[in-house]
Amino acid sequence: MSDYYINVIVVEDEKRIAKNIAKLIEQTNSHYKVLEIFPNGEDAWDYIQKQPPQVVFTDISMPIMDGIELVNRIHESMSFIRCVILSGYADFTYARSAIRYGVEDYLLKPINPTELQEALTRIEMSLLAQKEDILPSSAEENYKPEEIVILIKEYVQKHYASDISLAVLADNLGFSSSYLTKVFSKLEGTTPSKYIRDYRMGIAKQLLSEPDASINAVSLAVGYPDPFHFSKTFKQTFGVSPSEYKNSI
Repeated sequence: MSDYYINVIVVEDEKRIAKNIAKLIEQTNSHYKVLEIFPNGEDAWDYIQKQPPQVVFTDISMPIMDGIELVNRIHESMSFIRCVILSGYADFTYARSAIRYGVEDYLLKPINPTELQEALTRIEMSLLAQKEDILPSSAEENYKPEEIVILIKEYVQKHYASDISLAVLADNLGFSSSYLTKVFSKLEGTTPSKYIRDYRMGIAKQLLSEPDASINAVSLAVGYPDPFHFSKTFKQTFGVSPSEYKNSI
């Protein structure tokens, strides 16, 4: 498999440091290719939703959206992406807390080349152990992209009240998470995870229009056992909380 490469983006607000990190990654392991560099988490997140990389190296302290929020979003909707936190000494304790978001590693700046090499090798071995992240499965070869999109939509529309995630979709449809995201994003302009969320929120909006529908009941009906998580997601989607929306009707 000498012809494969692993897609990477670097998120760092100091341009010079970002370029040095990107250069160091590619020099340390030739299988890694840095596709883009972003100065903040928000720009990186916009890119990730359209063209998910396999690995994200991100600083913590950045304007607009910091690295912790970025890895949190990745963890919630694209957990197949490997994340590496970069931090200065002042942020190191904070960086360690990001372990709950499934970060692959955290490295102190300036980066120690040996530690970077170990992290890159570990991630590469993990990706190779899950060959579907690099090579298409037989199922992926037998379906047209348009057919895969239809399968995703049909599954979500039938099971939106259940526990659906990108991983669940992949397991039930027989494709890798990264391939589903790549195909769906290319044809629909959004990720499967965002489609799941938006479809659920659309149903929730309809249900909340019913006079007797409680927020807790609607939350459960659209697959959110935790009403707080439901309310947070609803507000992120529509700009108002479920209760504010219900009161406005």
